[in-house]
Amino acid sequence: MSSADTTPLPTLGAGSNDRPPKGAPPETFSLYERWKRIHPLWVSGGWQTWRRVVLVILVAIYYLGPWLSWNGKPGFLFDLTHRRFTVLWATFVPEEFILLAWGLLIAALTLFTVTVAAGRLFCGWACPQTIWTLVYFTIERFVEGDRNARLRAEKSGWTRNRLVRKAIKLSLWSVVALSISITFVGYFEPIRELLPRIVTLDLSGWEQVAILGPAGASFLISGVLREQVCFHMCPYARFQSVMFDHDSLIISYEEGRGEPRGKRRRDAALVEGERGACIDCKKCVNVCPTGIDIRDGLQYQCIGCAACIDACTDVMSQMGYGESLVRYSTQNHDQGQPGKVLRPRLVGYASLVVVMVGLVSWYATHRVPVGFTIERDRARLYRVDWDGKVENSYTLRVGNRESDVREYRVEFDAPLPVVYHGPERLRVEGGALEIVPVRLTLPGSEPADSERVDVRFRIVADEPKAIVVEETTSFRLPPEDER
Repeated sequence: MSSADTTPLPTLGAGSNDRPPKGAPPETFSLYERWKRIHPLWVSGGWQTWRRVVLVILVAIYYLGPWLSWNGKPGFLFDLTHRRFTVLWATFVPEEFILLAWGLLIAALTLFTVTVAAGRLFCGWACPQTIWTLVYFTIERFVEGDRNARLRAEKSGWTRNRLVRKAIKLSLWSVVALSISITFVGYFEPIRELLPRIVTLDLSGWEQVAILGPAGASFLISGVLREQVCFHMCPYARFQSVMFDHDSLIISYEEGRGEPRGKRRRDAALVEGERGACIDCKKCVNVCPTGIDIRDGLQYQCIGCAACIDACTDVMSQMGYGESLVRYSTQNHDQGQPGKVLRPRLVGYASLVVVMVGLVSWYATHRVPVGFTIERDRARLYRVDWDGKVENSYTLRVGNRESDVREYRVEFDAPLPVVYHGPERLRVEGGALEIVPVRLTLPGSEPADSERVDVRFRIVADEPKAIVVEETTSFRLPPEDER
């Protein structure tokens, strides 16, 4: 990214000489900065090797997630149509959406903890934008060549060779974007059923939008805009500064050893007091995915990817000047002050994460694996048959929150001799919701002291462990003068 427009604005003082001539047109200054594409230089080294290993692992987890199975069913499936969400052996229903809130809160607090301790390490190593941008960039480098080749192609204009390479690159980008989108949709629809319908183009309008929309967003955000998303769209870099302290991990340039910088031959000796170790090769700038010069100090555009560390390590090794001038460090370490590992802010965030994880774990281990609700017929309170029997209608909803098939008994208690009309046993598939209409009848000759009595229904499971879930509803009777 090019530097911002620093043209000074005119200052108007109190004197008449500072004022523009009368009748002269006002002077205008443009604050617009033209976007210049950054062409990072490919760099190898210890940090980048580990970074790419992390990338491969995260991408593999993303692509393999929809294909995992548990007891013959998708291991991860967020079925919005049937309102059930399966994570391996557990199935969650909308009534348990508090878990989603807890999960998001844990993710946010974990991110805050990582930021306090390790700065922007998440941005450079695990952020989805960084990961997919690196995937697109790898394809670009493979097709169009490294930094110098791409720069030469830009200066040479639109030649036939450049057009062909651009077409190949964009085609591969489109394939990657579609694969990302299809995999994403595979978390909401069984991917084994989705792929054949994609091949045969047997998709509904909403499914086409669900696939093409994220694909276009990935193509644009991670392929075209790249660092601009971090600069102008992501809010994380803006409020990250309030989480930093002097012991947060940063990318630091060792100015004392590197300055004064200057170009020199590879075999030039390093004379103490005459010159620093930095040879001003600008390799640390050329490898930066955001185009900053880390030698100018820490900047919010730095994502902590350590590309500049590996670049400087390579140069210093070739020159024989020792260790890299750029490294992971902290402000306290750079200033020669003692650092602190346990800081109040770090301890606070980490404690909240531990507490929230403990609460979620307790809930997950103690949650009742059966969901049961009962609803009265809303159309009428009761119905009286020709023989005087009073009838109430209900709807039982029994949800199996496990992945295996379960059988349940339906039981009820009532203070009156009501008769149950409905299934006494229910067989519910794993992760399914069974909706059963039932009726209760009372002979008209039976006396009753009230127009409403409580009735208690129970869902009982004997295997693999005893489970009893109760719900209370009411049985309505006509007024006494109508009986």
